Amino acid sequence: MLRSGHRLALLLFAAVLAIWLAAMAIIMRQAALPPEASGLMLAIFEPGTAQDEAFASLTRAGARVVRPSGLGFIWVVSGEEPGLAGRLQREGALGAYRDLPISPVLAGCFAVADAKLQALAP
Repeated sequence: MLRSGHRLALLLFAAVLAIWLAAMAIIMRQAALPPEASGLMLAIFEPGTAQDEAFASLTRAGARVVRPSGLGFIWVVSGEEPGLAGRLQREGALGAYRDLPISPVLAGCFAVADAKLQALAP
């Protein structure tokens, strides 16, 4: 049986976690680039995507690979031709992001969750 002090601590923890998750969802939605964007960006693929498959998608989209991140499904790419973000999505990327206020690892997790929510929306 939990004492009342422990219940209060658990409720506060749950509230802070819920607020943080909501804020991160808003930040990720606002950080997503429009399809016509170009320049330096993060290309995020479905977790578990093979690096060769992601690299092939980046190449087909006309992106110049700057570097992979520590995770195989997040890549730093660039391209000056307009529409790079849209081409990346057509080639299988979940999204393209720029200037994220969080690490690419967290960005990838939230981008995956955001893409799943958008797919469920009517």
